[in-house]
Amino acid sequence: MEKNSCVELRENKFIANQETMVSVVMISYNVEKFIEKAVESVLEQKTNFKVELVIGEDCSTDNTRKIALEYQNKYPNIIRVLLPEKNQGLTPNCVATHNACKGKYIALLDGDDYWTNPNKLQMQVDFLENNPSYSGSAHQSMKIFDDGSSEPIPFGENIDTDYELKDTLSHRKFHTSALVYRKEIWDKTGGIPASISSNERAIYPMVAIFGKIRYFKESMCIYRLSGVGLSSRIDYKELETDLAMIPWLKKIPSDFPAKKFKSFLHLCIYTYGTKKIPLFSLIKHYFLFCILSFSYFPKNLGDIKWGSFEFIRILKRNIFTN
Repeated sequence: MEKNSCVELRENKFIANQETMVSVVMISYNVEKFIEKAVESVLEQKTNFKVELVIGEDCSTDNTRKIALEYQNKYPNIIRVLLPEKNQGLTPNCVATHNACKGKYIALLDGDDYWTNPNKLQMQVDFLENNPSYSGSAHQSMKIFDDGSSEPIPFGENIDTDYELKDTLSHRKFHTSALVYRKEIWDKTGGIPASISSNERAIYPMVAIFGKIRYFKESMCIYRLSGVGLSSRIDYKELETDLAMIPWLKKIPSDFPAKKFKSFLHLCIYTYGTKKIPLFSLIKHYFLFCILSFSYFPKNLGDIKWGSFEFIRILKRNIFTN
């Protein structure tokens, strides 16, 4: 097809042996209520390049696999469903799905999210093709709550900007399903460690090590707080596995700011787990968060203040729920 002519992916206008430009990585487990919307938002994309959707279906106990296979049967030249024999777990499934991708670029889309702009992929890839020094691009997303408890709210900043490595060492600047990045980065690094729990906390700095990430203020994604994602069920023990990404990241550039990032991970361990954290572990991770944060003194003082408030809140909660 002509270079400047964009068509919906579902029309399948691309020849079978044409090089794949974008591989969409969709990790899915027990998302039967949401996966159809996610897949449809991919098929609605209008591009002048070939796109594949690779679904890592991790042995769901609901109808997720059935729905994914129905889409594969309908669009065999676009959709590939990976079918492990047993449940792998979130990160091994993420790694396996990435490794199966053929595209020049990786686009991430969680199985319970969906894209809202049919020109999203074209916009992001055009930018990266024209700006080879950038490693990735992302955009604003809107958070919605399935229980209808509030109106949609923006996830990130409402400005067009660039994010660098230092911006990926703390709280997320953009949602996972907004990111498109160069697959050569995954190949060069060998991919994220399979033993960790928080995939995006490893992927973001991995990408930013190789160049800036362009962020667009336009919202092109819905981040669905559905109660089936990792954040709704992870505990402090699982979050402790994220510390394994530090030695891996240090091997990519020897000057990686490991102490600053490690401080943030300790903060996450005691503040984000959904289950009660034992007193010893709470104190240990709070102490390590504070000590390691001095690696970026004096900018750490605001973080210590916030982390201390959270420490006291969690300590009180644990005491009064005994």
